This record gives sequence, C-alpha cells and structure tokens, in this order.
Amino acid sequence: MTKIFFLDESGNTGDLVKAGADLAFGDQSTFVLVAVGVDDEAELGTELSRLRAVHKIQGSELKSKRLVGKPRVAGDVARYLRHHGLPVFVEVVDKRFFICATMVNHFVIPFVSQEFDGRRDVMEMKNQVAEYLHALAPLSVLQSYIDACSAPSISATRTAFAEISGWLEVRAASDSNAEFILKFVRDTIDEFEQAARSPDGEINLYLPDPDLSKASNPFWMLPNLSSLTNIYGRINLFRRRKMADVTLIHDEQLQFEHILESSKKTIEDLAQAGKDWSVRNADYRVLERAEMRFLRSEQSAGIQAADVLAGFIMRFVQQVQRSEVPAREFSEAYRAFGDFTNAGRGTGINYVLPTRMVNLLNLFWL
Repeated sequence: MTKIFFLDESGNTGDLVKAGADLAFGDQSTFVLVAVGVDDEAELGTELSRLRAVHKIQGSELKSKRLVGKPRVAGDVARYLRHHGLPVFVEVVDKRFFICATMVNHFVIPFVSQEFDGRRDVMEMKNQVAEYLHALAPLSVLQSYIDACSAPSISATRTAFAEISGWLEVRAASDSNAEFILKFVRDTIDEFEQAARSPDGEINLYLPDPDLSKASNPFWMLPNLSSLTNIYGRINLFRRRKMADVTLIHDEQLQFEHILESSKKTIEDLAQAGKDWSVRNADYRVLERAEMRFLRSEQSAGIQAADVLAGFIMRFVQQVQRSEVPAREFSEAYRAFGDFTNAGRGTGINYVLPTRMVNLLNLFWL
C-alpha cells in the first residue's frame, strides 16, 4: 500500500481576514490542496519529463502557473496516476463559504460539547446555516466579523452581533430560515452580554482561536490548516489507520510549517486521548503518527505533480463559479479526476463549497 504522499496547494495561502475589498481575495476565491500518493517517484519524474516534451513546456520542472492555457497536462498527470492505481486526495475550499462556516461554528451556533456538535444532524444543520449566510448575507455582516477578528474587543464583537441580528430581524418577518437562525444568534448575544457585565472571568468574544506566526502574529482563518487536517484524516482512512510507516512531504511553507505541524500533532494527541470525531469520508482516529517534512518543488516530482493538479482544479472551479462555460479541453481534463473518488477509501475530491456549486461541478463527470 502507498506509503509516501506529496502535497501542494493553489489559491493564495493566507489568513482570510485579509480578504481585501469586497472579499475579492485577490481574484483567488478558491483554495485547493492536493495530496498525491506515489510508489516510485523516479518513474513519476520520467513521466513528467515526457509530458514537458509532449506539451512543449520550457524549464526543468512542471509549474502550474506556466500551464494556465494547457489543461491537458493536468489531465495527463491525473490519467497517469489513475493508470498506476495511485491515490489522489483533493480539498477544494470556497473562501467566502469558509468564512461563513467559521462564523456559524464560533459566532452564530458556538460549540456546546463534543457529543452535541459531533452529531451528524447538528453538523448538517450548521452547514445549511453556512450556506444561507453565503448566499444571502450582505458584505457588512461578514466584514463586521472579519473586523472583530482583526482587532478583537468586546466592542468589535458587539458590533458584529448587531450587524447580523439587525439583518436577520428584517428578513425574519417573511423568512422562516432567518427566524430560525436569529433565535440562535439572540441566545449567543445573551450569553455574551451576561459575561460582559460580569466583573470577573475571561469573556468569550466568539472568535476562532488564532494560530500564531513565528513572530507571534495571529492567523484567524487558514483554509490550508483545515484542508491538511482533513486530508490527514482521509489518508488515515485510506491506510486503515496503519500510519507508522507513512511520510507526508509538503511543498515548502516557511511561514506556516510550524502551524501545520502543530495541527497534525493536535489531531494525533486528540485521537490518543479518545477525543476524535466523526467526519464523512475521513477517519480522525489517528492511532499511529505519520512523519511530515517539507521540500522545495524543484527537488520533488511528487510535489510538482500535486502542484499541477491543484492549480488546474483551482482555475477550473473559479471558472464555474464565475458562470463561465469551460472550454471542452478543460472539461475533459476535469473529468479525469472523477475516477479517483471512492468515499469508502477517502480518495478523490472533497468540496468545502455550497451544495449548489458542488452539484454543478459534479455535472462535468456525467
């Protein structure tokens, strides 16, 4: 069984509180992380060299940013991996949806207990609330929460609550979904204001726990972190919890390496303490610890393959998000990824997107 997995990403890694004007994310609204299982990296390197010659690509390595108009390269890489029975794991994240999901989990319907929040019906309900916010919430509602993360204070959280409750109150008169969500928001506001009046105790600002940079600056929302977490759980499912001889080799991440390593360790420690939780198409009960290290892409054919796939998927999904009709060669390349999906083994593409967009993307596999 495959023991070595190479990871790379596409879509402007970074803290989503720095989304920019109108939450445009620098025109990279989607984040993608890919893990490619490889049994023989030298053979993969030979194939990538062949593809460089076939597709007339300059340079000594394949780089996704050079392949914007060459979707067949990604399709050829995907077909090579599939032909050799190699597993591929993909996380596709809509950044705006990620912000909405973070708001739901920390601000709208905050954590109650592992038993309650781990229930499938609760997770599905929270996902539906995130979809509602993604589809209908005005920019002011999302921006007020981002502002609270950027400069945490009682006043900033209070302003964010005022924005979302005010918007929901207007809609609740004719929208039962808004009325439903508003009840949760009001309960959270009551808890917040009660704590704010208390002379002692640390007040909950209903923000995500930040990760710290090496200079101790906070990162509030990192899609690369949750994506790595889920791919680790998916590889654990694929490997049937036999992870002791597994190595994860990630593209060099000087700014985030310590955070990614810490997140991996947290999953392992929670599993050892029996505090893992149920996630669809993944297994977070990581009883054996895999090794993780970082490498520059020019040193690894495996990382180059992951980079090519991640960049192509990111660009394709953004085309569909913009309601553009992808050219035939793009659609054919994307179709090559459908064969990797096996929910029981954790392989294929996992979407962190609104359901409507997932359904639309799945049409390309018919």
